Amino acid sequence: MKKINIILTLAGVILTVSALSSCSEFLQKPDTTGTVDLEAVYSTAKNAQSALLRCYRDVLNQDWPGGMGIGHSTYGAISAEVGRGYSWHGSYNIVQQGFTVSGTDGSDAGSENYSANWKYIRECCVVRENIDKVPDMDDNTKATIKAEATALIAFRYMGMFYRWGGVPIVRGSLSSSDDLSAPRATLQEVVDYIIELCDEAYTSLPDKWDNANTGRMTKGAVLAIKARTLLFAARPLFNSSKPYLDNGENNALICFGNEEPSRWQDAINAYEKVLSWASANGIALINTGGAGADKPNPNAFDDYGTATSVPSNKEIILAYKDNWSDPYSEHSLFNFINCSPNWSKNRYDTDCSGVLTNHIVNYYAADGTEMDWPKIGEASPRPGSDYRANVAKLEARAKADIKWGGFDAQNNPGVYYWQNAGWNRGGYSADKDKATVFPNAIDPDKGCGERSKFYYKAGTRIWFEPPIFRMAEVYMGLAEAYNEAGNSTKALENLNMVHNRAGLPSIKETDKDRLREIIQREDAIEFFQENHKFFDMRHWKRADIASGSLAGTMHMLQFNISNTDEATWPYDASYVETYWDAECYSAFWSDAMYLQPFPQTEINKGTTSQNPGY
Repeated sequence: MKKINIILTLAGVILTVSALSSCSEFLQKPDTTGTVDLEAVYSTAKNAQSALLRCYRDVLNQDWPGGMGIGHSTYGAISAEVGRGYSWHGSYNIVQQGFTVSGTDGSDAGSENYSANWKYIRECCVVRENIDKVPDMDDNTKATIKAEATALIAFRYMGMFYRWGGVPIVRGSLSSSDDLSAPRATLQEVVDYIIELCDEAYTSLPDKWDNANTGRMTKGAVLAIKARTLLFAARPLFNSSKPYLDNGENNALICFGNEEPSRWQDAINAYEKVLSWASANGIALINTGGAGADKPNPNAFDDYGTATSVPSNKEIILAYKDNWSDPYSEHSLFNFINCSPNWSKNRYDTDCSGVLTNHIVNYYAADGTEMDWPKIGEASPRPGSDYRANVAKLEARAKADIKWGGFDAQNNPGVYYWQNAGWNRGGYSADKDKATVFPNAIDPDKGCGERSKFYYKAGTRIWFEPPIFRMAEVYMGLAEAYNEAGNSTKALENLNMVHNRAGLPSIKETDKDRLREIIQREDAIEFFQENHKFFDMRHWKRADIASGSLAGTMHMLQFNISNTDEATWPYDASYVETYWDAECYSAFWSDAMYLQPFPQTEINKGTTSQNPGY
């Protein structure tokens, strides 16, 4: 596995520091017995920097396997992108019954581990409070590290904000003598605190790091944290006079209490600052086609693949660079993302997460027109020739994102061995001579194929660096905010930066409601498997949220293949005789799920109020 160059490796560094690794969850008495170890950590620059390194590892993996709270699977499995997984996966339980206050599969509240936030925030606070003690470190380095720790706290608060709404505000590491009974703050107080942290960190952070290191906080990264926070603050879930469910005297925890159009302008201003910073520091949307703005990029496949997969490329503002996790651990970051034959730790963790038809219908044809996929309820299955023609005419992102059944993984071609140990649609035995199964599902978990995103030209590499902020999000955030502010010209200008880069002709729609739908569709395509959709659909309170966009009927393409060698079908679509779409399962939804529940253990302490509906 590649060595990641954030700061230092962890070899030889004290990792049993009570103040860093053994603190109890917030609102319980913290462990402060590690004074001697704490002094040892901050006695040398090397050890102190490694303490910061630990903060990066723990804080930035919030949305990814090992950090999101689900013991198995990804957000895609609970976002109508890929299958729900096996019955022992946390994603399966959430799809079946929604979030719970008692937790599923390693989580203490539905899809998230709420208490982990306070543990990791405390780690960052300890760094902030002790870095000045280091004797062999200059003042500028100390200020930078303090700013990095502050930015990491802002990042975690941003994530808590759009997951739970109002949460307690903590300004220090806390000791056993402190008041540990802080109640939830209002939405506005949380937003204000995130902005305060970002502004504080911004002053002492660099614009960029040497060697194009995109794994550390920069001025651009904290601008992006601020911008995403303000975008969520402007969306209808929070930016409303009425909460999604009545919360009585606690409505201010889940709703601003007014619909204020100026919140969209705040988001615009914030994203424009990210754009200005990027322009001044060589960070840009990758479009090498030479066609310029408002024209399809002929190099769309390579440019999108580079932007999402190549470490430290020029589109990345911040990435998660993890050099600590055992790549062969059951809960490794790669265990639920890498579907290639080079990843052999446990095929069961990925082979039940085929891509849903709910997602693939978002993709355009390469010429920008609509695709025509089979639909549930059609009188007969379609011929295999229709399937082969459809795959051939898909836009570039669809070919980079998915290893389609019967085709090689186009963004990492030639990397395969046999059907059950690599990129695959499913089983030979599941699909062979199954024409009589129509209109039902042959295998309810394989879909059209597996995910190949993040592995563009990766060869045999198993690891990848999850993108946290990249320039496509800046343009899409501006498109959304400008449209809601009534400026369709600027909305289209920013939307088409991403749409054109994907090789597609410009969108011309100016009607606000229709353009909103187009922007949300573009988000769903561009950020497939990047953990956007799970939150975006909720905060937009989509009318179809329970009827296919996020929950409700989940469906997958089904295949009938002729009798052939079982190692051949996944890479030879000529064996597809017929195919169709079929319902596979129904994903649970209730309006309580707009926000996530706090764990019952937290509610039982008597200081935190539960979100409504749980």
